Amino acid sequence: MSERSDERPNSVPESATDYTATSRRRLLQAAAAAGGVVALGDLAAAQETETIELGGQVSGWQGVSPEAIAGETNPTLELEAGTTYELTWENLDGQPHNFVIESGEGDELERTELMMEQGETQTLEFEATEEMAEYYCVPHSATMRGDISVGGGGAGGAEQDEATDEEAAAFFDPGAEIGVRTVAEGMTAPTDMAVADEEQERYFVADQTGELWVVTGDGLQDEPFLDVSDRLVELGTFEGDYADPNQDYDERGLLGVEFHPEFAENGRFFVHYSAPPNDETPDGWSHVEVVSEFRTTEDMSAGDPDSERVLMEFQKPQYNHDAGPMAFGPDGYLYVPMGDGGGANDDMEGHVEDWYDDNAGGNGQDVSENLLGSVLRVDVDQEGEDRPYAIPEDNPLVDSDEGLDEHYAWGFRNPFGISFDSDGRLFVSDAGQDLFEEANLVEAGGNYGWNVKEGTHCFSTESPSQPPEDCPDSAPDEPPYDGQELQDPIVEYPHVYQEQVVGITIIGGHVYEAGDIDDLDGKYVFGDWTADPARQSPQGRILAASEPSDGAGGMTGDGGGNQTEEMSPDDQEMPGNVTPGEGGIEEGGFENETNATNETNATNETVEGGADVGGSGQEQVVPRDELWNMEELQLAGSEDGSFPYFVRQFGQDLDGNVYVLANQMGVPEGDTGTVFEIVPPGEGESLEPPAEDEAVESGNQEANGNATEDTQDEPITEDGNVSDNESVADENVTSGENATDNETSSTNVTSDGA
Repeated sequence: MSERSDERPNSVPESATDYTATSRRRLLQAAAAAGGVVALGDLAAAQETETIELGGQVSGWQGVSPEAIAGETNPTLELEAGTTYELTWENLDGQPHNFVIESGEGDELERTELMMEQGETQTLEFEATEEMAEYYCVPHSATMRGDISVGGGGAGGAEQDEATDEEAAAFFDPGAEIGVRTVAEGMTAPTDMAVADEEQERYFVADQTGELWVVTGDGLQDEPFLDVSDRLVELGTFEGDYADPNQDYDERGLLGVEFHPEFAENGRFFVHYSAPPNDETPDGWSHVEVVSEFRTTEDMSAGDPDSERVLMEFQKPQYNHDAGPMAFGPDGYLYVPMGDGGGANDDMEGHVEDWYDDNAGGNGQDVSENLLGSVLRVDVDQEGEDRPYAIPEDNPLVDSDEGLDEHYAWGFRNPFGISFDSDGRLFVSDAGQDLFEEANLVEAGGNYGWNVKEGTHCFSTESPSQPPEDCPDSAPDEPPYDGQELQDPIVEYPHVYQEQVVGITIIGGHVYEAGDIDDLDGKYVFGDWTADPARQSPQGRILAASEPSDGAGGMTGDGGGNQTEEMSPDDQEMPGNVTPGEGGIEEGGFENETNATNETNATNETVEGGADVGGSGQEQVVPRDELWNMEELQLAGSEDGSFPYFVRQFGQDLDGNVYVLANQMGVPEGDTGTVFEIVPPGEGESLEPPAEDEAVESGNQEANGNATEDTQDEPITEDGNVSDNESVADENVTSGENATDNETSSTNVTSDGA
């Protein structure tokens, strides 16, 4: 899975409360909802200078003093115009932070230098003015952000802030009401689900810790169908310098399972898992992603662990961006998504040079050096001369001297969810970095933009949280790209909207085709991992998207006020393949205006001058008119319609029913893993949030609020930008014939193996 630095507790450390001086303040910007309004003016009426103390950490500014803000995350600061304040904050986590105050129009009024050492303090003295509206931290503006309310006869008073909060609309329209029914529970972190075409009615669920479980009408079987935990890299233990050695969060493990279309006759199935480094792994690299074939025992009651045949190995420089599920297409070929190698920006160690000089790296825009950042397509029923699979003759680069033949589509960051519907359309989600999440309709030879673009927006490795004004619409007009256009998604949503967190990592899904829920039939059901930037609270979203009948996107209701200019009919012919303009993000304001009138081969130009306001007066952050209609499904079994779980993945049975794979822990431990079937609302069960003692205790690791679930520990320089790392141009994939023996045992994962 996400984007972002790793998990840390959300509570205020002792160092944040044990202050001896009374003149400290802290402020930074978080996309999460601000805490309560705090009046500071009454506490020091007799003083010429009033004081505020804060603690700065990635999950948010933590209030320390005055007493009214103690323990609050991103508290609203109520100031008095004309009063001088001395704000002191302490760096609690050693991440780069600074403190900025902005006006309601986005003008920067106060700014401090970045402070990067844990325990270091910084003081800002300023006089409050009526135009002050927000404070935030530049490197972590999605989570370290709070409101300023200025009294004394000016704008920004508490009543005005409350009215603004009441008027703020959610990004997603409320959608169809659904119920969920538990079909299996007791796993750790379910990562994929598959159903074989056979006479038995059973489901197969992959668990991150290495077990492939069988689910029947009686629930989870006692013994796993297959156990590869002894072949996994040890979860929570990391090679190289990228991951924090103390973190519990991990994206590796058993990540995918898929059954051969003729499984009932041949007993063949395929798994995707993370193995330890082998003899082919460059020094300092993280691990190896493996795609292997297994066969069942004679009675087909279990997988034969001794039958493994390694098909593909992907050398991974970082521990994240590992992709997950695979899928057989209607053509009988196996489609294998693979992430870009990990790390931030697709430009760290292990990322090769590509054609786009404005961004250093990387693998998403390369099709010649390695197979990372792509969807691959192979024939597992044949063998090649030097590999245990064959290449379909119509793969797009077969006749190219420049590209590797396995590539089917490229330009992906972390393709985390793949599925075909009954019409043969291929859906692939792609986890974003700082700002946007996306899902795509994928076609042969398509280039889906990363790292030139993040969703429909331009992307810069130098300013990942602030997109540049323009970027290319197409790749170079030379082999192997031949001027191909960069394809835009059918689904896109921001991490932050109206100062509320929308989500941090998209989870790809399936088209619902069961026919039992009329309002859901034919819609693409997907989700978001959690809306908690700290990645500790299970606040998943179950979402749906439907293709507009007129070929253009758009949303209605309270969430649908973000309209762009109408597109020409030529731009609407193929869903997912339009090239809209780019929306720029003005620092701190997320005010994106989309120019939807780009010409072919022109640049994607950000329109300056503020937000494009539609019927509801909302900010334009994505080109809704060019996307599918998006909605958040309402859970009939919860008090407020929300889903109190982390959404881990989705599954589908042969009848078109869709299943949600979930758990209530943000790290691979515990036994809260559950498989839910989406059912009509009257047939669902009640959902309860996790008990407080079940909350994730993630050691000393704190979430980078600007990052997705799968973007951890991004190195940041003193200017607040992700640092550049030297690229390594290595061949990152070997065939099974050249692979080392993956039957070698590694350390088993324990319940706290994190």
